[in-house]
Amino acid sequence: EDQDDQAISIENPRFSIWNTFKHHIPRLVITVLVDLICPLVLYLILQKRIKSVYALAAAGVPPFIMVMIKGIVSRTFDALGFLVFFCFVASAIAAIITRNPVILLLEKSLVTGFVSIVFGITLIPFRCCPHRCRIRPLAYYFYQDLVPTKRKDIGLPDSIFEDEQQEQLLDNQFSEMQEETLLPLPALSHKQEVAQVYEWIYRHCSSFRLSCYLITSIWSIGLLLEFLARLFLILIHLSVEKIFIYGHIILSAMTTLLIILTVLCITRERKQTLKSIETWKREYFSAQQSSFVNDSNINMVA
Repeated sequence: EDQDDQAISIENPRFSIWNTFKHHIPRLVITVLVDLICPLVLYLILQKRIKSVYALAAAGVPPFIMVMIKGIVSRTFDALGFLVFFCFVASAIAAIITRNPVILLLEKSLVTGFVSIVFGITLIPFRCCPHRCRIRPLAYYFYQDLVPTKRKDIGLPDSIFEDEQQEQLLDNQFSEMQEETLLPLPALSHKQEVAQVYEWIYRHCSSFRLSCYLITSIWSIGLLLEFLARLFLILIHLSVEKIFIYGHIILSAMTTLLIILTVLCITRERKQTLKSIETWKREYFSAQQSSFVNDSNINMVA
């Protein structure tokens, strides 16, 4: 086992922007088509034939359908998806009843503003039952989806995670039988291992913690500015068509800027974090080797 750990540590992991983000390109293209291009084209086609309120309601259908499909396929509760679903249905009904298309335009602004607040709240160092509920910056969870990292990807030895799992079992008093016999630990799923690796990185690498806070702050401020810009368009009483088109332009520009800044932050962070991990591994295996030598000397004397 020690030899396997040593072999893993010899590898010099490198970070590649292309290899990391190329898997997300299809999803990004679909998102742009469904959330930006389709609604805009649909509205421009329909607003000449039907009233603006009905054209706006129809333009909101593609993103609405995408949220439904994601929920059915993933079979998980998506809080943001539910919020979009609820706000769209409520605003569409209210807009059609009152025949006021501005309500539909305001709905998108409110969703963006709410998400901005959620990003900001996760920046607060709030702790509730540290071993069960840990509030982290929202970017911490995005990392696990955008850059899924397993133990062997960064050359971490199995032993450190096995020790931590054994400690958790002992601390939680999982069962006296398991403590006495030390049964083998259950194999981790892909998501569990990624979560475990990022938990370790967050505790040991300050560059990663800083990046999580920085990316979360960037998105919180960016979405807030996008919300204020949309709200400003409504308050100055532009036409519905101009508000809709300008709103999409602002959303596209802001989202593009935020994605670019996020990629730059991740790239810089990953290089610094890999250096920190290499330094930690050298110290870890040096300590392991010293301990092995001391134990051997004691056995020889005995």
